[in-house]
Amino acid sequence: MRNAATAAEVDNPKHGTSPVWIDRLCIGLVAYVLVCATWMLTGVGGERVRHYVGLLADTPASLVAFIVTATTAHRLAPGTLRKAWACLASALGLYIVGTMIGVASWLHNVDPFPGSADFFYLAFFPFFMTAVGLMIRAAAVKIRWTQFLLDAIVLVAGFGAFFWFLIIRPAASSTELDMLKYTLSQLYIALNCVLVLALGVLLLAGTGTRAARSVPLLLSVGFTVMLLGDVMWSVAKITGHYLPGDLQDVLYVACYVPLAAAGREQMRAGESESGSSVSQGVAQALPYAAMLAALAVLVSLTHGDLRSPTTVMTLVVFVLAILVMVRQALAMRAEAATRERRAAMLVEERYASLIANASDVIMTVRADGTLLFASPACERTLGLRPDEVVGRNLLGVWAGDDTERLRAFLGEVAASSGEAVGPVEMRIERGRERYVLEIVGSNLMNDPAVEGLALNLRDITERKALEEQLRQLAFHDSLTLLANRSLFRDRLQHSLSLARRAQSQTAVMFVDLDNFKSVNDSLGHDVGDRLLQAVAQRLVKSTRFSDTVARLGGDEFAILLEGITTVGEVELLAAALIEQLDQPFNLGGTEVRVSASIGVAFSSYETSAEALLGKADIAMYHAKSAGKNRFVAFQAPMQELLQERTRLVADIARGVANEEFFVEYQPIVDLGTRSLLGVEALVRWRHPEMGVLMPDRFIQIAEECGQVVKLGRWVLAQACREVHAWRRAVAGGSGLRVAVNISARHLEHGDLAQDVALALEESGLEPGNLVIELTESTIMHNTEANLARLLQLKSLGVRLAIDDFGTGYSSLSYLHRFPIDILKIDRSFVGRLTNSSNGPELARAVITLGETLGLDTVAEGIELEPQVEALLRLGCVAGQGFLFARPGPLEQLAKSTFVSKRNELWKARVAGEDLSPSGRYAALKDAAGAA
Repeated sequence: MRNAATAAEVDNPKHGTSPVWIDRLCIGLVAYVLVCATWMLTGVGGERVRHYVGLLADTPASLVAFIVTATTAHRLAPGTLRKAWACLASALGLYIVGTMIGVASWLHNVDPFPGSADFFYLAFFPFFMTAVGLMIRAAAVKIRWTQFLLDAIVLVAGFGAFFWFLIIRPAASSTELDMLKYTLSQLYIALNCVLVLALGVLLLAGTGTRAARSVPLLLSVGFTVMLLGDVMWSVAKITGHYLPGDLQDVLYVACYVPLAAAGREQMRAGESESGSSVSQGVAQALPYAAMLAALAVLVSLTHGDLRSPTTVMTLVVFVLAILVMVRQALAMRAEAATRERRAAMLVEERYASLIANASDVIMTVRADGTLLFASPACERTLGLRPDEVVGRNLLGVWAGDDTERLRAFLGEVAASSGEAVGPVEMRIERGRERYVLEIVGSNLMNDPAVEGLALNLRDITERKALEEQLRQLAFHDSLTLLANRSLFRDRLQHSLSLARRAQSQTAVMFVDLDNFKSVNDSLGHDVGDRLLQAVAQRLVKSTRFSDTVARLGGDEFAILLEGITTVGEVELLAAALIEQLDQPFNLGGTEVRVSASIGVAFSSYETSAEALLGKADIAMYHAKSAGKNRFVAFQAPMQELLQERTRLVADIARGVANEEFFVEYQPIVDLGTRSLLGVEALVRWRHPEMGVLMPDRFIQIAEECGQVVKLGRWVLAQACREVHAWRRAVAGGSGLRVAVNISARHLEHGDLAQDVALALEESGLEPGNLVIELTESTIMHNTEANLARLLQLKSLGVRLAIDDFGTGYSSLSYLHRFPIDILKIDRSFVGRLTNSSNGPELARAVITLGETLGLDTVAEGIELEPQVEALLRLGCVAGQGFLFARPGPLEQLAKSTFVSKRNELWKARVAGEDLSPSGRYAALKDAAGAA
């Protein structure tokens, strides 16, 4: 008996492809088989040559199949499938040993059948059956073993009778009986029948991917060819007419081509999941085929005696058995249909349960607003029982001022072609309470299961309250409750516009406390905070109701005076403030004295808000230089600083043209593990006379003189190019993010999307690794136009971040509309974590908002370890600041501990894992938790 086969279900090879030498080996096997088959069929060289070719030809072919099978087992990942291929390789090894024994016997003119070679041939079957069982298990196919054994018995009996009565017995009728040969021949045929059934089950299991079908098919073809060779060999051995080189040896050599091809296909398959169930109709075909084989035996044996009662009754019984099985198949089909109906009912009940327990309200209405269906959440959210509102018009039961908006929304949904419309926010009143709902609608009029407009209503009242709270925090300084810098700047700009139209004057006072640092250092930050609050109260009491008092940061305050008629009244107010602030402060039994230096600036027709505030700032520094505790009005001789500004305006165009600018990078790290997540690109100006200038010295100038778009375009291209080249030396460099700040002018007046696309194309950087940073005030100006620009940027695949988040005051109501990925917490919030009692609450509010909207948060300006600890407690896991590193060249960053930590932790990253917008991966969370 000669037999070897392998079977497999698709799994992962180590590299998802086959080695080149395996491909060449398989091609060589095909050529070898063609030569040997031609040689044996044509008899070139005579019978003696043909004899030795048939005797020796299949040994090299089986050895190639063994090599491919063993290599396949070696390249598979550890698991069930790898064990199966190892068993198949072992089975082939046993076959090769048996073949070599048989060849040696023939070379010594000794017939090896029966003989010691049969021991190895028979040992082949346990290994093969174990391998097939493992393959079926790896394919996640549930086998009914009782049915399988019954089918195997039917298959063995039917085909065994066919081979015995119609092939082996007639062939052996003229020879002397040898019971051992008959027994071995029948045993081989029985085992082959069982293996045919097992391969059929395995073939049915592989119905998923192309490889899941092709591997079992190739194995089945190879084994079928071997089975035909076995039948011919058994007949030849029984009749005593077997000689090497006949047709059976051609089949034995040819069978190894599909076997080797199956191993090669398994190596090339890549990972996939089949997991498909066995088709009952096809699985039962093999036992039926066995019964037809038995019927053929019966017809053959009773030929010429079909009229005898025994024969007739046997045929009747056989036909009745067939009819019973057909009836059983019909009953099984009806049962399957019943199971399908039950499954459909189960799905309907599951969806009904989900809708009944969903927190969102789900409604179906007609185009005119008539309610067709309302989920139970309607009572919790709207205060309306579903059975009471169904059949009524939604517009009639909607209480509040948004009824007309709801009518327009329903009309928009009805006019849509099926895509979702919304979300839109609407308010509804329940008694004295008002709720905010977010509504999304879809037109399902053409869906026979709905035939209406599907509405999803979500209660976002708490989220809106949080946004309102954050908006108030953003409007005002949390410590003193005064206006913050952004609100002051906006009111100043508005006041200047009114002053131009009314031809009046506006004044700004810049107030800075003298020696405030000594109070903090000697009495502590808590006393310093109470002092700032007391100063704020005196400033408010000493100014007019129409004036705006703001805290700009630290111990700096600003006062906006509108409707000024004379310079003298401003000077009188400044003097009064100096006198008021010079009075001692009683802070919880501690008397504290502090003075103030005040700079005053008056507007002119051309003055901008920033310029006026800058003049007041310059005047304040002159007051400090003059001895403190006084006020100074801005004068023309103080223009020296502005002259420098004018000079830089003239130089910046030359600097851009001569490439005097360069980029430094500040690392963005995972706070828990200090692993590098990305970098922020920061531009510097190497001025030929003034040295290296920081951005705060020239960015505003670049915006005013129209060079910021050209400069921003250069920084964008340079950062993408440098980071793409540098990251090759960093583990997981393909996941490193680079953040680039974009100015408002570049967003509004430059073709930013085209510049970004060009920078990505020229550098080769992936869009997902580029973060475009925009400030709150940038995106809130001209909101609708900027929303379209941001959506255009997102279509490129880049990520968007709001820089200095929390310093604005009007974007929160629009934040959910913008396609933002990252919120960067402003350094002022981070600084308050350790020097303000309510500092953590401000940061927590921003981080909570980010979590609510599904955004990453990155903290800026981290300078102290306690700030890191506070941020981690609040849920912020990424940040940057001088505590970690100052901006510098990438070559310097490559030697940092952040890169070393990334190289260490990247190995623990899950292959194919998606990174967060800020570049974080799961291994960082695990490492931080372990630490």
